[in-house]
Amino acid sequence: MATARDFVGTWKLLDYTFLYEDGRIEKPWGENVVGYLLYSAEGYMSGNLSAAGRGASTERPQDRDPRRKRDYIAYAGPYTVDGEIVTHHVEVSLSPNWLGTAQLRYHKLEGDTLVLRTPPVLSADGNVAVQLTWQRVGLLK
Repeated sequence: MATARDFVGTWKLLDYTFLYEDGRIEKPWGENVVGYLLYSAEGYMSGNLSAAGRGASTERPQDRDPRRKRDYIAYAGPYTVDGEIVTHHVEVSLSPNWLGTAQLRYHKLEGDTLVLRTPPVLSADGNVAVQLTWQRVGLLK
């Protein structure tokens, strides 16, 4: 059984995938993603991730379409591990809707690979879970 200590370190994003209940798989950001997830020994986490190659935007905030899919995720706060679930207790977030929430992630930790999966949520396309695959970054020598 994994403990909080097993998560401590820096993790690089390898994959960001939507898993639909009907078996469909979608990669909303394509094959190339970037991001880092940090877990500290003090019990805090920070995650930043996006599609690779995001360019500068000339879009004004008032012109944004609220239905547009999110192309950058950033949040941080304390984390806890209980059995097969790691919970990110969000204290700061790019998305105001996440502030003060507990983001549950089912985890599978094998060697230097960490797979996190959200509980399924109802979307316009059906029930979907988001699965993120991370690889532990090695220590500087």
